[in-house]
Amino acid sequence: MSKKILFQKATRIEGNANVHVEIEDGRIKSARFLVHEFRGFESFMRGRRVEYVPHMISRICGLCSSAHQIASTKAIEDALGIRTPPSVQALREIILLGEWINSHALSYFFLTLPDFVGASGGIFELMKKNPEITGEAFFLRDAGLRIVRLLGKRTSHPVSMGIGRFLSSFTEDDLKEVRKIADEVRHRTASLIEKVGNIHLNLQSISFPSGQQVNFATYDHLTGEGAFIVYNRHGEIMSSFAREEFQDNISEMRTEWTLAKFPYLTKFGFPAGIMLVGPLSRSFIRGGLLDDPEIMNLELSRRLRDRTSLTLESYDTCRLLEIFWAAKRIISLLNEVDLSQMQTEADVDGSGQGFGVIEAPRGILMHSYLINNGCIERMRLLVATQFNNAFINLLLRDIAEKHIVDEGISAEGERLIGRCIRIFDPCLSCATH
Repeated sequence: MSKKILFQKATRIEGNANVHVEIEDGRIKSARFLVHEFRGFESFMRGRRVEYVPHMISRICGLCSSAHQIASTKAIEDALGIRTPPSVQALREIILLGEWINSHALSYFFLTLPDFVGASGGIFELMKKNPEITGEAFFLRDAGLRIVRLLGKRTSHPVSMGIGRFLSSFTEDDLKEVRKIADEVRHRTASLIEKVGNIHLNLQSISFPSGQQVNFATYDHLTGEGAFIVYNRHGEIMSSFAREEFQDNISEMRTEWTLAKFPYLTKFGFPAGIMLVGPLSRSFIRGGLLDDPEIMNLELSRRLRDRTSLTLESYDTCRLLEIFWAAKRIISLLNEVDLSQMQTEADVDGSGQGFGVIEAPRGILMHSYLINNGCIERMRLLVATQFNNAFINLLLRDIAEKHIVDEGISAEGERLIGRCIRIFDPCLSCATH
């Protein structure tokens, strides 16, 4: 006997996906996160002039548009040997961090927090239960968008960034306004962490599957060394390689039942080499989140430092703390900006291969371009949701196996499956580029 259970539409996520569980003779035969959207950006961007590519590629997603535009610009500059002024790099990172704040506030408060406080009706029920926290959530979303709008000239799909420079000019008043917004985010998030922090200390947790090797993958975006670093769950470095070596170290598997790919570390193979990226993985980076003096003193931070207690909910703990950390980072970066040094000569008619890698809100984002006489000859994208895709599927199966009831999945199992997907915050428009 075989019984199929189809949860039509994974809810409160960006994009469209289904969860399909098949049970046979009281056992899980398959549990799959099905993504069937197709975008085709890697194909139809071939032959495009590089000047237009960053703005076109940002249309992959409305939430991650700044991240894609910055990664694309970096890939072009790397391929053509264009050296970008430090002030331009700092302002780009500030835009990216503004997107972090907006995206994290949306994911944490609007999509997953309702699950943690029993607000099954989502943000609207949360508004009734706790209007004060909901008001702060709306403030944080708007604050992130305002930072992007001030420097990107639009809240989504910025128009100010160019190759080697900015296409728009800024004033000291613009930078003061960004500083003011970031400082307010910092103070208000510190208060929020105190109010909602206990939720994380008392949650029923989703554990990582036993027996599965966990590889926390990051890109060293703080020291400027430009290296991928992979940690195990104890914080030990398992692998490290330069961005131009990724093709020798990261492979991809495809299946017939989903359009989302499955990247993995080549040296470990599949499934031992599957990776996790995003806020929790970034917490391993030296000099990052958990090394911040103010965050170190928080009980949430101490729980994260005890790596033996990591669970899937640790993702959301880091997401909340990263809003605070991003605001502080913005304030620090503003001190590096010199508005008199904002342009460089950029010859865009050359040829070469380049890599643009950043830490987007959901984790590692990489653009790899082969450019021929100023036009895209070949493009390859690796996005955060792809990296996490294999673990999403593994956890779905693990949860389903623990909650089989009468040839079906219990109500609690269905609830945990939905929560699991939302904690990863999948961006499916990006994942099926």
